[in-house]
Amino acid sequence: MKKRREDKAAEEPREEQGAASEEQVLPAEELVPEKEEEEAGEESEVEVLQQELALLETQLQDMRDRYIRSVADLDNVRKRARRAIGDARKQAVAGLLLELLTLVDDFERALETKGAGDDAPEEARAVYQGVELIYRQLMGLLERRGVRAVEAMGQPFDPSRHEAVAQIPATDEQKEGTVALEMQKGYLYGDEVLRHSRVGVAVHEQEKDE
Repeated sequence: MKKRREDKAAEEPREEQGAASEEQVLPAEELVPEKEEEEAGEESEVEVLQQELALLETQLQDMRDRYIRSVADLDNVRKRARRAIGDARKQAVAGLLLELLTLVDDFERALETKGAGDDAPEEARAVYQGVELIYRQLMGLLERRGVRAVEAMGQPFDPSRHEAVAQIPATDEQKEGTVALEMQKGYLYGDEVLRHSRVGVAVHEQEKDE
């Protein structure tokens, strides 16, 4: 009798331990949804990070493009500024050179006189030589600045360099449409016309009458 009570007392703790174990161990079906929720949450975070990264890359590329355009615009502004300054300087120099050409014309008219002939007084010859020396120095200065005379006599008439102010009857030696008379010299400043040559163009008498 006593033994049975002991056996029953021993079984009761084992039954309690089994019940507790059954309460602690959850079925596998109940664990699966929790795992899926965790994975879904991780995937959602990854997607958000990827979207943010893509947005940052787009913004970075946009900033790079803006920087490149800004550098290009600044370079264009600098080039235009240098070009404008260069043009302004060239125009200022051209204006001064154009005024000097009037002095050249005066010197050339003075040198066309007969004041330096052998029968001229010594003082007249000295003045003539002084004028000639100054003229040569002035022409040397203009040449160093890139000024040179336009070829006119005997050349085909070129409206970009010549200004026709008269029609000259063509001789047998002259070709029609060529420059037969130069009334005022023209000059170039570099590759640009500083002053057009004022010329007379050779034409046949019949065309002139028409």
